[in-house]
This record gives sequence, C-alpha cells and structure tokens, in this order.
Amino acid sequence: MNQTFHHVLTVRFGECDPAGVVYYPRYFDWFHRTMEAWFGEGLGQPYHQVLRELGFPSVHAEADYKAPCHMGERIRVDLIVTRLGHASVTLGLSAWGTDGVLRATGQVVIVVIKMNPGGADHFKLRPLPRAIHDAMRQFLVDELVDEQPDSPAS
Repeated sequence: MNQTFHHVLTVRFGECDPAGVVYYPRYFDWFHRTMEAWFGEGLGQPYHQVLRELGFPSVHAEADYKAPCHMGERIRVDLIVTRLGHASVTLGLSAWGTDGVLRATGQVVIVVIKMNPGGADHFKLRPLPRAIHDAMRQFLVDELVDEQPDSPAS
C-alpha cells in the first residue's frame, strides 16, 4: 500500500524575501521539517529519539519552483519514498497551496549513519534498521527496493 505523508505549515514572515515571496532555500527547510514530522507521525519513530543512535544526513537535494508562496499562506508538503536502499532513502517532496496549486517539487537523498560520539563508528554509514525500513516501505512508490535492510536484531 503506497501512502503519502502530509505535513502542513504556515509561511512565516522570516521565510520571505524583500519581494514578499518565500526565499528559495526555505523550501529545503520545509522538506527537512516534513521528514522530521514523518518519522514520528508516519513511521512511529520520533526523530529526536532515533537521533540518539542514528543520523540521516542529506547527501543530495534538488528542487524545482513552480509558483510563489506568500507570508501567511498554509502550505501542505507531501512526502513519498521513491527509492529504498540498504543505507539510503530517496524522498520525493511536493509543496501545495490550499488553492490546489503546486508550488515546488523536490528530491532529497538521505543516508543512514551511526551516531556514537567518541566511537570509531561515529558518522559511519550503516544499514537501515529493519523496523524503520519496513515502516518506510509503506510510503514507497513503484516498489523500488535496491537492497535488504540489516537483520531484525539491529
């Protein structure tokens, strides 16, 4: 079953440029905020708790801008998984106005790393844990799974 995660936000004054529209790098912040919300609300794994052991840094990000967003608008950011790898996940994101107009699309590739300050494995690539992999799979479109996650014991 392919699901789409939805996260709604309101455009803030500080996110707009002098022309009164959202400054383009803010979309990447929205994409990340949506990913953080997805962990807790969509995957059942609150991001702040997952970060105790794992990190999910972005290694690639891109966006296409379709229409401007303005201060005070409500924006819905949709998230899907377009690729689920052994230690990486590709997210497809789209920002929509309440008027139904597509404002921006994006893609972010995240990888899984170990969070172990002081340890030799700190910031080292690691396999996606089975529970997180299985939860993410619910949001996968086109069933593009490149590799299997680590064992259930992790």
